[in-house]
Amino acid sequence: MPSLYDDLFEDDGAKNELTNRKRKSLDVDDHLFPENQKESLDEILLLIKQFNVQAEPFSQLLSHTRAVDHEVEKGILDFFLITKDKYNQGTLVKERKYYEILQSKFTSIIAPMKDLAHIHLQTIKQFNSDIDKDYYSVEKTDKQVKSEKEAAINHINIQRKILADAATSLSILEEALANTEDRLRTYINAGGINNISSSECEILTQKRISLTNGQLNQFDFSFFKINLLDKTAIAMGMYLKETTSQYLGKLNKVFN
Repeated sequence: MPSLYDDLFEDDGAKNELTNRKRKSLDVDDHLFPENQKESLDEILLLIKQFNVQAEPFSQLLSHTRAVDHEVEKGILDFFLITKDKYNQGTLVKERKYYEILQSKFTSIIAPMKDLAHIHLQTIKQFNSDIDKDYYSVEKTDKQVKSEKEAAINHINIQRKILADAATSLSILEEALANTEDRLRTYINAGGINNISSSECEILTQKRISLTNGQLNQFDFSFFKINLLDKTAIAMGMYLKETTSQYLGKLNKVFN
């Protein structure tokens, strides 16, 4: 067994070799556990903060866009009677202008929504990959970890609500665009200043479909529509890993 005092009597060469070995060992440890590397939960909370920063002006945009003003109301009587369309603009020129307004509103929402959806995807990916009931932090108490996990789940559910709200606005605008196209068709070959060709109507429809089905922006917003089951789970603050894994798999396809 080596003496505790051997180091005191080693020659300089041996001492240097021992020092080099220790340094290499420390270098390996530093490589495995870099000081500035964030813990997974901290990275998730940082992504949540990033989402929130962008979500604030986005939520104001949804308010100012007022998509609900363009909601097409269809009651049961519409299937049996020809009811007056309150959005009828009266002339082809006004219908064109209204159509352009709807397109502009749709585009102004879908672009920033896509950015938020990317952050949402990254957040859920990391949460599902790294956070479970056995998650441990070297710097935080179990109580703090539990509190931050609950906060993360709450914010993930809030993200889904915000994206669902945007999806609802886009769905309203999509239907309003299709409804306006129906009115534009009444001017096909009408003659005079209120004349539009069937070819132009067809092109408008194809461009609208490309915009609203995700092809143009490579983003399918309709995925974020929330059904009754989703609403219940979110309201209860639930986060089921198996269910969320399926959600994550579908979410990956939203950007294709």
